[in-house]
Order: sequence, then structure tokens, then C-alpha cells
Amino acid sequence: MIKKGWLVGLSLSLVFLLVLQLFYLLKLEQKQINGLLLLSENTGDITGYYKWEKELDQKGLRAIIKPERAVLEKYPDYFKNLADKGYEIATGYGEAPFWGMSYQEQYEIMKEYKEFAEGVIGKPIKIFSSKYFAYDENTLRAADDLGISYILARGSGLKATVYAPKGYQAKLLSVSNLVFEEMGSGSLCDVSLYQRGSTAEDFQTTLTQTLNEDFQDLILVSHVYIGGTRAGWWDAYQFALDSEKVVWRDFDVWVTRVDEQVVPYDQIPYNTEVKYIEPKPAVPLDEIELIPDLKNEEKIIFFHNGRGQMCLDFLEFLRGVDYPIEEHLTDEADFYQNLENYRRPFDRSEGASEEFGYFPIIFVSDRVFSGFDEAIGEEILQIIRG
Repeated sequence: MIKKGWLVGLSLSLVFLLVLQLFYLLKLEQKQINGLLLLSENTGDITGYYKWEKELDQKGLRAIIKPERAVLEKYPDYFKNLADKGYEIATGYGEAPFWGMSYQEQYEIMKEYKEFAEGVIGKPIKIFSSKYFAYDENTLRAADDLGISYILARGSGLKATVYAPKGYQAKLLSVSNLVFEEMGSGSLCDVSLYQRGSTAEDFQTTLTQTLNEDFQDLILVSHVYIGGTRAGWWDAYQFALDSEKVVWRDFDVWVTRVDEQVVPYDQIPYNTEVKYIEPKPAVPLDEIELIPDLKNEEKIIFFHNGRGQMCLDFLEFLRGVDYPIEEHLTDEADFYQNLENYRRPFDRSEGASEEFGYFPIIFVSDRVFSGFDEAIGEEILQIIRG
């Protein structure tokens, strides 16, 4: 009987400890920030997406992915694959903000972009944005008529918010926004500070201070050509991803946890401030160190003059290749210096010349080709297909 009683007591103690641990974990999560990632790209170089995808896949996380129309059109298979893996693909119009644009014009743009994106990924598009995350009531009307659930909105504070304007089905997804002293306000992201002349160290400091604030919901944005490719900037995002102060969630889960405000449209904070239209970076992007593990095989890098027949043939070849590229033309100020930096590790080139004698000069994986013909094209396809 004593032995049996001892076992019962031990079992009850273990149950009690498990309940306490569960209670502690629940309380801890309540204090943690409800975090969501939004990854955007408008330069045509999607290398940064590969870095983000690898990291998020390892952590079992998903983000909102917002490529510009031209980027989505250039790499349709890549973004369809992300959608199939559970990433939320948004679409956006980057030519102009929607502020003051007529209903009909907004409707036609949103309809065309939505139908194109859905044709690529094979799934409904829930989220739309215009340049600067701008919107007005015409945007909401058009979204309702097109069955778009969320419009990305320029935030007015650190706390991300979902506004449900009375009388509309569409909701406003208001991103986290900070005031950077004399630089004005901007989304919590790499490009906001980079274009204002801030460094990666400044961004790290900003993120550290942000995560120490007392607020509930966060949308952290990265323009992946910076955050997904450059040392320092990536380190800052890595810090945020690893922080115990944030629970990073998929969009569908995040939006069920967010503080949603059902209010009349005229009571929603409206932010039209844009002070960094002309970028003024402290350091040119190509002078910032790449992430150490960013490998050349993740894209085709080529140098050319845009005129010779082999260059023109290679450009035509690329039209049928769904793979990241980085292009350099001879009229670039630092063209030959960049070419020399890439060429230095190689004793000779393959292709039409062993002495780098013909454009285009093409770097892919650990190989380099000079000139272009059908045989070189086949070699390149074999490399990128693995």
C-alpha cells in the first residue's frame, strides 16, 4: 500500500508540474509579440528570396511574399512553388500610389494584376498593394468587387493592425511603421533605413529597441535584395527571427491573433508621408559585403555589350530560362572592375574563347563561359537543372 501510495503521489506531482509548465508557456506566449514577415522584391534579382526561403523552411515558418508584377512574370515557376509550400503570395502595383486615383482605374489595375497572379500560382490572391502601400476608399470598393480580402496599408505606428472599415468586406493590413527622427516615418524594414542613409548597424539597433517595446502585433518587412543578400542587414533579421520575444506565424494564423479594429473608414489613421523618394544610401549596395554563404550557383551572372550577335542570342536564350540572373552592361561606370572581380578566381574561360575574349562572359555555379552558342546554352541548362 505504501508503494502504491508513493506512485500515486509521484504521478500527481508530475501532472501538477506539467500543468504549471503549460501555464507558464501560455503566459509567456501571451507576452510575446505576434509576428509576421512580409518579403518584397522589385529589382528583378530574386537571390535574396532563396536565402529567406532556406531559413524559413528550416524553421518551419512561412511569410507573405510580394514580388512586383515583372518579377512574378520572370520567375513564375519559383513563385508557384512557394505558393504550393504554403507561402502567402500577394500582388502589387508598383508604378504609382493609389491615393486619389479613380475607382475605375484602380479596379482595372487590380483586376488585371489579380488575374495574372492567380494564373501563375493557381490559387486565389488575398492581398493587394499599391506603391507606398497607398489606398483610399476607391481601393476598398474595388477590392470588394474583386473579392480581394486585404489591402496593405501604410502604417501609422509600431503596432501592426487590421482595420475592418464598416460597410466594406475588404480589410486594411496596416504594417508596422516607425518615425526615424528627421528622416520621417517608414515601414519597419531594411530599405526604409538604407535609402535614408542608415547602416546595417542602425537597423540592428532599431530592431533591438523595437522588440523591447510593449506592443502586441508586428509586421517586419524585408526588401530581399538587401535583407536577403547583404551581411549585416541579414544578421539583423537573423537576430529578430531568433528572438524569444516574438512568435513568428504564418499569415492565416497571425491574422486570427491580431488586434482587429472594426471602425468607420474616417476613423482609420491615414498616413501619406513619403520622404525618401530619392534614395540617399550611405554606402552603395555593391560595396556592402555579401552574405558569406550566398553562392554563385543561385544565379547566372553575365557581362555583355548588348550589341554583338552572341550577346543578343544569349539574351534571347534567357527568355526561356526560369532562373535568377544578374546583368552587367559595358556602359556601367564600374563594369570592368566588377568583371575583373568575378574573373580573378579563374585561369581561363570555357566556350568560344579560353582567354575571356568574347562577350557575353557568363558566370554560373563554379564555371565561366566566354561567348555564346547552342552548345554553351545546353551546358548552362545542365548546370542550373542540377
